[in-house]
Amino acid sequence: MDKDLNLDQKTRMYRQHARYMALAGAIAFSSGANAQLLHNVTIGNPKALGLGNAVTADPPGIDSIHFNPAGLAKIKGRQMNIKLLAAHMTIDGEIGEPTRPDDDYKQAYYQLVQNTTCADAADADECWGIDPIANSSSSLEGPGLMLPFVGFQEIPILAFPSGGIAFEDPSRGWTFGTAVYSPQGIGYTRDPTDPQSGMGDAGAYQGVNVGVTRLTYFSPTVAIPVSEKLSFGVGVNFSYQGMALDTYLRAPLETTRWLETVNELLPDGEELHILQPYDTVGRLSMEMEDFLSVGFNFGILYEPYEWLSLGFLYQSETTSQLSGDYKMENTESFLATADGLSLLDPLQPLFGGTAFNVQAVEEGTVELEYLMPQNFAFGASIKVLPNLKINVDLKWVEYSVWDELVFKFSDSVDFLNLSNAIYAVAPVKDNADPDEMRIRRAYDDTWSVAIGAEYQWNDNVVLRVGYEPRTGAIPSSSADLLFPIGDADLFTAGFGWQLSNTTRVDAAFGVLYSEQDIAACESQNANTCNEGDVVYNPYYSMPFETETTAYIGAISFDKKF
Repeated sequence: MDKDLNLDQKTRMYRQHARYMALAGAIAFSSGANAQLLHNVTIGNPKALGLGNAVTADPPGIDSIHFNPAGLAKIKGRQMNIKLLAAHMTIDGEIGEPTRPDDDYKQAYYQLVQNTTCADAADADECWGIDPIANSSSSLEGPGLMLPFVGFQEIPILAFPSGGIAFEDPSRGWTFGTAVYSPQGIGYTRDPTDPQSGMGDAGAYQGVNVGVTRLTYFSPTVAIPVSEKLSFGVGVNFSYQGMALDTYLRAPLETTRWLETVNELLPDGEELHILQPYDTVGRLSMEMEDFLSVGFNFGILYEPYEWLSLGFLYQSETTSQLSGDYKMENTESFLATADGLSLLDPLQPLFGGTAFNVQAVEEGTVELEYLMPQNFAFGASIKVLPNLKINVDLKWVEYSVWDELVFKFSDSVDFLNLSNAIYAVAPVKDNADPDEMRIRRAYDDTWSVAIGAEYQWNDNVVLRVGYEPRTGAIPSSSADLLFPIGDADLFTAGFGWQLSNTTRVDAAFGVLYSEQDIAACESQNANTCNEGDVVYNPYYSMPFETETTAYIGAISFDKKF
């Protein structure tokens, strides 16, 4: 009897030590990992949010469809879920002082083009002009969303209801389910006034209205328990993908000034109007959609001990063939430049260009192939005390597939036509054809870690906290004001309340904070000092800082029936 008791004590001791060793190993392994964009933040599951999204080995009910399909096997009988996600985001930016080119460059430029020298100017501002958005600020006016059938909409609050259903096949033990959720949902509006007037928002050159939405509306999923300890799950997701981009455009470079030399080729009395370095080119707006974008999720859940659970998730890459309409509203200054350049239309084929439209408004259709990157996750859930559970996730996302966004227009666009000619002679990467615009992204693949803790307060109430340190997928060389999420921290907390044997309520709240400080000429996506980089470099030579804060709340109601 005593021998058996000692054996049980030793077994319990070894198991307890194993728990702490597993926990220590998981935390040590995760300490150097990175994170990414807003991955998982917009799903709206309170348990996942409360645990900092560390739920691969502790899947959250019906939303296991997204986080680990194998977790559906833990649902017995029939269950429904209704949830609400609400969020508020602020993006504040500061634009600094332009960096002037060196004296040798200024002298060479002005002697060649201006037939004068900067030494003749009273100061640098007289020599180079004054950028109207230098030393200015930027902030959001409110939220917006790209919605199916109705397009981009300004909304008073970013909120989204969703839900799902699951049921067990008692004869086989399989569990089937489907859910509606949003893997990607972000949108905002800025002051629509032209920033050149001195009244608008400086950030409007990288987005007046911006919205990207992915809505999974049907996600048939099955979870199969192989044994009491091991389950597999797989699901197919059918999604809507939409994108709206409405932005002012400009090319704040001296690039266009070489056009003054063209005047020598024109007949007497003819002279080009030259777009000035800080003039607004126009306002480009696009809305594109794909109502059938298909992907799949695969998951494994292994529970070798009562105190330890391990999970694996793989989500496939998805491709959306977005299509829609565009409108380019040209300013009078650019229209006058295009009108003058139309005299040189016979020479355009030499640069691969076409004749200028010279229209105040250019309209047509636009297409974009948009990828959602593949990703996978490993997770561990460890019960270190009878009432305390620690979850740790390690995740990878292939954001490097977002190397560039290629917009294909049904007709030539005068701004792109001019840009194409500039790229023909400029020593930089060609980002434009007359009917195609290539917007550089150059994002990085990311490894991320998530850590969560759940404490069983009593038989009916659990408390949760989570933390996710995020080193962004957007390096400083690719930073901009379009989507300014750099290094970030996500702090979360929540609770679950079992109201009865069949009814449960969960809620959570999280705060995501990110800031970035980009030196002059550092970002190839916003403020490079490369002359001729006209698509797209709106903050030429100016440093900028951004501060992004997102507040996320979620509540759900689960009912067995």
